Amino acid sequence: MKDFVLVNGKVVSPKGIKEAQVLVKKGKIVAVGKKVKVPKGAQVIDVKGMHILPGLIDAHVHFRTPGMTAKEDWTTGSKAALAGGVTTVLDMPNTNPPTVDAASLKKKREIVKKKALVNYGFFAGATTDNVGKVVKLKNIAGIKLFMGSSTGNLLIKDKKKLEEFFKKVKTVLAIHAESEECILRNMDKVGSSNKPNIHNLIRSPECAHEAMREVLHLAKKYGTRVHVCHVSTDREVDSLRKFKSKKISAEVTPHHLFLTEKDYKMYGTLIKVNPPIRGLIDQVALWEGLKKGWIDMIATDHAPHLMEEKERPYTNAPSGVPGVQTMLPLLLNAVNEKKLSLEEVVRLTSYNPAKMFGIKNKGVISVGADADLTVVNMKMPERICHRFLFSKCGWSPYHDWVLKGWPVMTFVNGELMYQWRDKFGKSLGKEVKFN
Repeated sequence: MKDFVLVNGKVVSPKGIKEAQVLVKKGKIVAVGKKVKVPKGAQVIDVKGMHILPGLIDAHVHFRTPGMTAKEDWTTGSKAALAGGVTTVLDMPNTNPPTVDAASLKKKREIVKKKALVNYGFFAGATTDNVGKVVKLKNIAGIKLFMGSSTGNLLIKDKKKLEEFFKKVKTVLAIHAESEECILRNMDKVGSSNKPNIHNLIRSPECAHEAMREVLHLAKKYGTRVHVCHVSTDREVDSLRKFKSKKISAEVTPHHLFLTEKDYKMYGTLIKVNPPIRGLIDQVALWEGLKKGWIDMIATDHAPHLMEEKERPYTNAPSGVPGVQTMLPLLLNAVNEKKLSLEEVVRLTSYNPAKMFGIKNKGVISVGADADLTVVNMKMPERICHRFLFSKCGWSPYHDWVLKGWPVMTFVNGELMYQWRDKFGKSLGKEVKFN
């Protein structure tokens, strides 16, 4: 690990942008200022014209390990993350076997510590009979609870079991908020069809809103620290506006911000996700929720499947899209289009995830923080191309989109781990510590 200083760049925080040099020693940021004293032997890296962001924290990924490594593994997932300026990921529990107890968590930790090129943390999964086990797990991001069916068999339908988790969990309870009862009712109404846009009728906005109401009610009743995953509807945003508190956070995905249901005509089952891609009114509400602070962060729900799986007819195609590599370019392009600011990007993808999940020494560029840094070129236009997508699944719904603004260097723990366009380091990431 070589000491280095970034010079001629602009450092971005939620509070503003300033010209500053960033000095890194032994993996830590030791000085940030207009003119820092450079130690003898330190490497000088000129990033003239570039912006320096805290490394992104993607609080919602599925790196498919163990059990589904044909779709993704921690080497390919890490490379996709690095190329997207992401330095820390929080991995979900619906693997095979699922991460639902101390033994499965230990197994996952043993695998990941030998493969991950980025920093990482884990969620445990809620089942109908494991609340007593998961509440005892140490150093986890939280407990993921599925109110609606999704990949894997993690699902809590029983109301008493659901309430038990809200009552007993003292860490973050991360909720997939879609009502399974509502989904089943809609399936009976809609009948059989292989048209992809039927997904938004089966898993309708009402299903999300029903679950959101229940989540907010139980969170208030028990004072539970709740994180609502992938908010997708205007009614959910309105509920957050009315009932948001310090104990309730929420995320939105890039695919809900940049795609609408009209895109089913072009992409078909490629954009089948849970919850579904919604209408324009919902999308506008999501952007407003980000601006107003009702939605706290952007996370990808990176859920890769192989192309041959996604090309199946609607009823047989799995839900999920890859996203960890494309999140930041999409957002930087949105900055160039004046939809949000660079400061807001940092707040939503670095600062808030670190703060709300209690991740130590991450999400900021300040003295004492870990040197997780992303250097971006805001002026560079480039096309998303399958050739340079590093997820094992090898595709993206955004293929051929031309975006302006790209990450060109990614540092993890003071190591240069990615350099535009396909150069990667070999150092392993570390499991993060949660407060």
